[in-house]
Amino acid sequence: MAHGKDRHYWAQLRAALTAGVWASSAPAKTPHGGALTWSELIRKFNKHCTGFQDVAEIASQTQALSIWLSANATDEDQLGSEPDEQLCLESECMLLPERVQEATPGYDVLQKLQSTRSDSLFFALAYYAYALGEPSQCLNYLSKVPGISDAQGHIPLSSTVRSDGSTLHPPGSTTDTSTSWTGTFVSAEIPPSTTNIIDGRAWAIAESIRSICLQGMCNEKLHSEDPELAIQSYATAIPLLNITEFEIPRSLTASASPSSFPQYRELWRWVERVMFRAITLLARTRHLDDQGLIWNFFTHYEFCSAHWPPTFRTSHRSIINVLHLRALIVRFRAPSPPVNPSPSMQPETPPQWFNTARSIINEYRTILDKCSHFPRAGERNVKVEDLVDLSVAVWEASGAVADRAQWVIDVLWWATRLTFNSYRVFRHMSRLLYISGDAELAKRTLRLYVEVVSKTRAAGVDGDSDTDRHWVETLVEGARMFCRLALSRLGSGGVEEAKEAGELLEKAKTRLDSADKELVARVVLAEGIWNTTTAIIERDSRTRPTKLRNALERYIHSVEVFPTPSAHHQLAIALALPSPSQNLEDAITSARAAVEGAPNEIRHWHLLGLLLSTQEEWTKAQEVLEIGASITESLSEPDESSSHTEAYPDQTEKSGRSEDMAARDLETEKCAEVRSHDKIRGVANGVHVHEMILDPDATTIPPSDTLLYALPDHPDAASQDAFEYALQLRLTQMALAEHVEGPEGAEAKWVDVFGWIAEQKGTVSETQLRSSVDTGSRSAVTQPGSVVLVSEIQETVLEVKTELPSPIESSADQSTSRTRPPPITVTPATPADTERKFPLSPLLKRSSTDRDGSTGKKVQQMLKNRVHKGQAKISTISRRIGHGVVRNGNLKRANSAPDFHAVLQNHHYQASSIHSRRPLRSLKRNTNNEDSEVVDDCPVPPPPPTPPLQDAKPIPQASREDKLLSELWASSAATFRRLGKIDQAKGAIQEAEVKNQENPSVWVQFGLYHHALNHDRQAIEAFQKALFMSPDDVSATVHMCRIYLTPRPSSRSSESNADPDPDKVDLSAGLLGYMSHGPGWDVPEVWYFLAKAYGLRGQKDKQRECLTTALSLSENRCIRDLGRAVGWCL
Repeated sequence: MAHGKDRHYWAQLRAALTAGVWASSAPAKTPHGGALTWSELIRKFNKHCTGFQDVAEIASQTQALSIWLSANATDEDQLGSEPDEQLCLESECMLLPERVQEATPGYDVLQKLQSTRSDSLFFALAYYAYALGEPSQCLNYLSKVPGISDAQGHIPLSSTVRSDGSTLHPPGSTTDTSTSWTGTFVSAEIPPSTTNIIDGRAWAIAESIRSICLQGMCNEKLHSEDPELAIQSYATAIPLLNITEFEIPRSLTASASPSSFPQYRELWRWVERVMFRAITLLARTRHLDDQGLIWNFFTHYEFCSAHWPPTFRTSHRSIINVLHLRALIVRFRAPSPPVNPSPSMQPETPPQWFNTARSIINEYRTILDKCSHFPRAGERNVKVEDLVDLSVAVWEASGAVADRAQWVIDVLWWATRLTFNSYRVFRHMSRLLYISGDAELAKRTLRLYVEVVSKTRAAGVDGDSDTDRHWVETLVEGARMFCRLALSRLGSGGVEEAKEAGELLEKAKTRLDSADKELVARVVLAEGIWNTTTAIIERDSRTRPTKLRNALERYIHSVEVFPTPSAHHQLAIALALPSPSQNLEDAITSARAAVEGAPNEIRHWHLLGLLLSTQEEWTKAQEVLEIGASITESLSEPDESSSHTEAYPDQTEKSGRSEDMAARDLETEKCAEVRSHDKIRGVANGVHVHEMILDPDATTIPPSDTLLYALPDHPDAASQDAFEYALQLRLTQMALAEHVEGPEGAEAKWVDVFGWIAEQKGTVSETQLRSSVDTGSRSAVTQPGSVVLVSEIQETVLEVKTELPSPIESSADQSTSRTRPPPITVTPATPADTERKFPLSPLLKRSSTDRDGSTGKKVQQMLKNRVHKGQAKISTISRRIGHGVVRNGNLKRANSAPDFHAVLQNHHYQASSIHSRRPLRSLKRNTNNEDSEVVDDCPVPPPPPTPPLQDAKPIPQASREDKLLSELWASSAATFRRLGKIDQAKGAIQEAEVKNQENPSVWVQFGLYHHALNHDRQAIEAFQKALFMSPDDVSATVHMCRIYLTPRPSSRSSESNADPDPDKVDLSAGLLGYMSHGPGWDVPEVWYFLAKAYGLRGQKDKQRECLTTALSLSENRCIRDLGRAVGWCL
């Protein structure tokens, strides 16, 4: 038993020393579990471990010194009186003057002590010497220990190896006894997994690391002009850090304690201290580079911190976490925000350092959860707000990718629980919420930011209000956000948002520094965008010219004060809009300037191509659009070390770009982009950029908001945005190709468009590329790849251009009409039960007067009242439009998705809601193009019994991608129809409805499909359905009014029956008159058919005025509508 007790007390003494429980009243236990104080432990050790009184004395004096050092510390793991959150560490591990006298006797005892275990004695004497303010004597004692840098020599190799007696090791023993004393007496208190504590390895490592740390601290004091000496001393601890990380477990499986930290607390104290001092010294003296010593220490600190609880050394760990994050940001970010960041259509893989930063931020959040609290009145949680800035800075340095914004938003939500109305949190949150797609919450957060900052300034609280620059930047960005949202809605909600945008700009100007030209230009640019937005969404012909003129003046002023690519872009749009100030030459010049300033911005190239089409410079427009398309292709490729702009010169050579487009040397631009890319990687001119985290004389860490970029002019495109921009550009390419070459010439190119979509998104629809390309058997008129996509307004252009008077027709229009395919005989499907297809259709044939007479008069009177009252839109066109139709209720889907292959192959299939749900049958038509009324004369079978009413299920909202693809399929139906491929057009319409059941373009195309079959009544009902979904749909209105104003003569009646119904003429005049003042103010077809309506009513003066407007609009129109193609603002 006696032999077992000496082993037990050896283990207990080592465990108490390694755990560092200096102030504990029971640091050890007896073999039977009784508590022992420090004095009792030393007495028991001396009693049972004879011949080792020097060991007991060294342990006793070490415990006493640790007690005196921590007497005035608020944290038991801090030694000395070092100030919180500061880098001035001179007083660390130094006794206070009043404690020196108390500690001196212990120092004298150790000096007189005769010990064969000299290493431990010299380590203890060095510790005392430094604490008493004698760094030279400390170094003297450490120099007597041979190989202090080779600390491995002071550590026993294993628990079975006999000690050499130089450190606190037990007397010689065999393997059997070494194993036995880990059993009965110690297993209850010291887990067997901590054998490195029992055999003394852990305490030996702690002593060695403590001595290395003291050596570095002495060099800092004695050689402050040469910090490299201290750094070299701290670097010798790295091998010991490797051993520590490898040997110490994070948890003790044989213990009730979930963590091993309490057993190794003293070791971790010195491990943390040596790394902390090394990092803070390196941050102020050495530059960052890939092989830098500071990265080694950061890695070790991050690994070791996984062993520590959140409450351990919170002050030091906060400083190191902040320095680590700053180092990552400084090392990997670009010196300045990219002028033209390249958007990616695919989610990008984050860089490796980004994941490291996120891990550090998560750890820092855990620490702050424990060491910070919700602020009291008049206080701020500075650490949490600083972490918010750091998180945003990390996100910006990684590229400010919208797809990676969600984790920053999570940090911001966490920060709201530890802050009270922090303007800093709200400022970042409003920006990131909008970028991530949550526009509604972004608006609410921005309003809260404005309210908090305004009230703080009104209360006169110094230092608790946002800076003037941040205020102006945030409000300008918010105003532009409101403008973008208003333009996306184009309704009463949009008017309110535009009004709020104007209020934000007025508040921003109250704190604008007139000497800051860049900021002044941004405010003026935002005012121009606001004027453009209000001119478009208010739809007031009286104020529109004034607002467009004001917008143009603001854009010109912004370019003059501080020219930017965005300002040139907006100026080009303003100069291209129909107004007295329209100047297409200057618009093209501004668009070229935008391209030169930001060659990676797809919308700049797109705008330039559209403007060139107004001058009928088809070749130049095609070349510009090809360059823009090449950008999108390069963005879809994996990111290499070279710049994305490498594709530009090759594309330029291949397309033979004209002299006018050689506005800048793209090869030079490529080199500039490569240099910018290298800077992000820390390289400039082939040499590593040398930067330091802190200034050499820094005593505190600068605020993290100094790492933030200035807010960009407009948000960087997310992957969905980039896909939409690229798709819109390709749509313009196809519209241009069809306009120049006719639908036959553009037909094959659409296969490439669908293939490109498949490459980007994996599939075009539920059945990939379910067009005639995949059809096994084709009809005689089926051609591969006959798909096209044009906007609704462009559809209007292509449909009605042959009916415009000759002065309005352009030469391109004439050439296109000459290339139209000859009329072909189409065998339509047998009409199904009209009640199930359209609730508005009568079951029996009625005369035109009975069907439309009284209803048309009511609609006419209602329309006149609404137009005279100046309301924003027509919510209901007529009782006939609304009868039996409910939103989200008519487009009921079949049990399964329709087979597009069957459509293209004329197979029998179960169609969608816009088709018959019966098997299709052929109907023989007369070769003399009989009127569709003949179909109505066919006997209609009695309707089946009405099924029981069921609750309407809400239709799920289509995703943004599905809405784009729905437009794609709906517009492809137009090309099928113009090529005479009616069945293919029908299938494309069906596919468009599958993607988005609430797309009015589906019903517009369905109406045109019926119109091509001479089914004008069904066509009108389809257009009415489109107007019910979107009352301001210009395309549906124009096509419906065209049928009203130009009815087809019946083959069985006289030619006089082809005269328009006066009621329908009045209805058309009212509808088109509203459109001409509202959403269709710049559409030539609206004015042309309005002129026709006035002519039929005998209003010749108004007819002449409308024809003149139509002519002027048609002469300078783009191939596609600017707003739909590139948007009214960036």
